[in-house]
Amino acid sequence: MSDALDDLAERAVADALGQGHRAPAACAALVRIASQALARLTSHDQACRLHAELARRHAERAARCWRS
Repeated sequence: MSDALDDLAERAVADALGQGHRAPAACAALVRIASQALARLTSHDQACRLHAELARRHAERAARCWRS
């Protein structure tokens, strides 16, 4: 992803969290809605692949945390 797109996404998250909503619930809603949009724009397979990659990265980080 380009820096400009990352900046746009970071602003969207900051805006949502800045409205005083519960942070974990707001983040989960952003992920869910963004995933639905990605599936509509590309395909459900593409959205699924992205989620699988992100889940794998989170699992690897969690495993490293437990080992430390």
